[in-house]
This record gives sequence, structure tokens and C-alpha cells, in this order.
Amino acid sequence: MPAPPPRRAASALRTRPAHSPAATDGADPGPARGHRRPGQAFTRKHVLGTVYELISEDGIENLSMRKVAHATGLSTGTINYHFGNKQRLLIAALESAYQLPDDWDRYSGSPGRQLERLMQGHICRSPKDRFWRFWLNYLAGSLRDGDLMAHQVERFSKQHRFWTRLIADGIAAGEFDPALDPAQKAEELLVLVHGLVVHQLASPGPRQQELAREMLQRLLQSLRPPG
Repeated sequence: MPAPPPRRAASALRTRPAHSPAATDGADPGPARGHRRPGQAFTRKHVLGTVYELISEDGIENLSMRKVAHATGLSTGTINYHFGNKQRLLIAALESAYQLPDDWDRYSGSPGRQLERLMQGHICRSPKDRFWRFWLNYLAGSLRDGDLMAHQVERFSKQHRFWTRLIADGIAAGEFDPALDPAQKAEELLVLVHGLVVHQLASPGPRQQELAREMLQRLLQSLRPPG
């Protein structure tokens, strides 16, 4: 019997606006104020991009709504309207960065290509990759903030479920080894790719990026069917 076609795992889990694999089973962290006007999505994206820059350079402790307003050229009232407070702004920034890209459907026919793309996102684009520096600061901040930590744990759980489903779809499609345990393998991959991120940030440079690429290729190869 031929293997069933892969489910549209990723596109089925797409969420409402924010920014790359996001709150796949949770609510949009933005304020619930009805339908957003056309310019609101752009404003949120502009603000969140600025948050990555500010935190990657100065840390979470030095971030304030006033600083964000000044850096974006917006009023503090506008920032508060969209995000409410600093903590919700931080959570929105993390969720935004995990949302699926707009061209994700192009990859929906192959769970293997989907997973590869997600894994490659853990290669720092530069020695000062603003998102991953933000992520590391967020993680450090969550060690001193119970609400941020709870959200970080929830985020990892959502990501784990998402990767587990992709691996299960890859097995059904004949792309991955049928002997794999999808949940166990997803957890292993997530631990390893986040470790690669920390290594790249701790020892920035092209050599570390190349090592990360080589490691990801070996990890992907380990998923393939034997023979």
C-alpha cells in the first residue's frame, strides 16, 4: 500500500498576523481590539523589528516603552495601544519571530524540506544576528521572570509538537526512517539546534556558521531511510 500523502502540517498551523512557526495553538499575543486597520500590521512589524535591535544591543533590563517609541518614531500611546505593556511586547516579539514565512506554502508538499528550512533558521545570519541575540536575552530574562519563563516553556512545547508532526508526516511520505520516534527525534533536534545557536553567539564568526551548517546536514541525513 502506498504511503498516504503528507498532511499540510505547517500551513494548517498558520496563525494570525505577528512574524515565523508561531503560536500554533494559541491566541495572538496582540491586544484584542477587533479587526486591525490596514496600517496596523506594518506598525507592529516595525515595532517588533526595533525591539530585536534594542534588546540585542542593550538587553531586556534596559528596554522601556519610551525607548521603543523614540527608536520607532512613534508615540508611547501608540506602542501601548498595540502591546499594552513591556511584558506583552516581549512576548509578542518572540511569537512574531516564530511565525511561518509568507511563502511557506511553497514548501508544503515536502515535510523534509519544511523541516530542513526550519532547522536552517538556527544558523546565525551574522555574528550579531538580531533575533537570536534577542532570543538569548529573552531566555536570560525569563530566568528572573516567572511569566516570561512560563511563556518560554509553552513556546518550546508548541515548537516540539510542530516538529513532531513534520517528522511523522515525513515518515508517512517515505522521506524519513520509519523506525524513528517522531516526538523523541523532534526533542533531540530542538535541543541540538538551540545548542548550535548558543555556540554561534558565544564564538561568533564564519567558521562557527559553517560548522553549524555541516552539523545540520548530518542531522538531516540521520533522518533519512536506511539504504
